[in-house]
Amino acid sequence: MVTSVLNLIHLCAALDIVGIPTRYKMSCNSISRLRVTETRDKDPHWKGQSRVLKVCHWCGKKQDPSQKPYQACGRCKEVIYCSKECQVASWPLHKEPCKLSTKARTAAAAHPEAATAIANFKKWHSLHLGPLRHAVICALDLGHNPGALEDGVLFIEARLKVDHKDLPLKRRYEPVGGFTLTMKETREMLGNLGGDPILDSLKVANEHMRKKGGLGVAALLLQAHNMVDFVKIVLPAPAVARQVQDDDDWGREGWLDKLRVAVEID
Repeated sequence: MVTSVLNLIHLCAALDIVGIPTRYKMSCNSISRLRVTETRDKDPHWKGQSRVLKVCHWCGKKQDPSQKPYQACGRCKEVIYCSKECQVASWPLHKEPCKLSTKARTAAAAHPEAATAIANFKKWHSLHLGPLRHAVICALDLGHNPGALEDGVLFIEARLKVDHKDLPLKRRYEPVGGFTLTMKETREMLGNLGGDPILDSLKVANEHMRKKGGLGVAALLLQAHNMVDFVKIVLPAPAVARQVQDDDDWGREGWLDKLRVAVEID
C-alpha cells in the first residue's frame, strides 16, 4: 500500500488527509490515510508532464525526434529542458518540487509495486492535461472570475477500471469523485506534511505566468492508489479562458461527469 510505504511530501506521494474539511469526508472516505508528492522518474519511471509530452519544462518547446533528446533534470529526472539556459531560468520555481520528488523517489525505491502504480498514474494524468485544464477552469469558474484562482484548488479522485489490465495506459483510469478546496483548507491538509513550500512556489509560478500574459497556474490534487499527486497546470490568457468556458461550460456542479466523458474521448 502506498499509504504505509510513501510517508512523503512531493506533489504526488501520499497525503495524510486527516485535516480534510468535514463536509468532504464522505466524498473521499476511500482516502483514509494519504500523504503527498509531485512528479518522479527512474526505476519505475516517474515522469512529469514535460517528459511525457516531450516539451521543455520552461519554454514549452517541443522536442524534435530527429534531434538529440532534451536533457532531464539531474536530480529528480522528472522534467526535461531544451537548453542549459532554460534549466537555469526554471530552477527558482522547480527547486522545491525537485527536492520533494527526490525524497519520494528514494522512499519508493524499496517498494517497486507501489512505485510502478504511481508512475502509471502520473503518466495517465499527464496524457489528459486538456480535459483536466478545462475541468479546473469550469469548476472554479475562472473564465468569469479569474481571481478565484488565488483561493481555489481542485481535488479529483480517479480509480482503475475493472478491466484496466486489458486497456492501454491512457484508458485505465476514470474520475470518480471531486470537489473544490480553498487555499486555507489545502494548507491545513498539507501543512504538517511539508506542503507549504510547494504552495508558496505556486504563488511565484502564478506571478511568472501573469507576466507572460497568462491567467496563472492551477493547482490540482489528483488521488489514486491511496496517494495524492499535486499537479500544476498552466492556464491560458484570461480572455482565452473565458472563451473556452463560454463555448463549453461544464458548470461548477456538473464538471465531474463532463470530465469523465472527456478523458474517454481525449
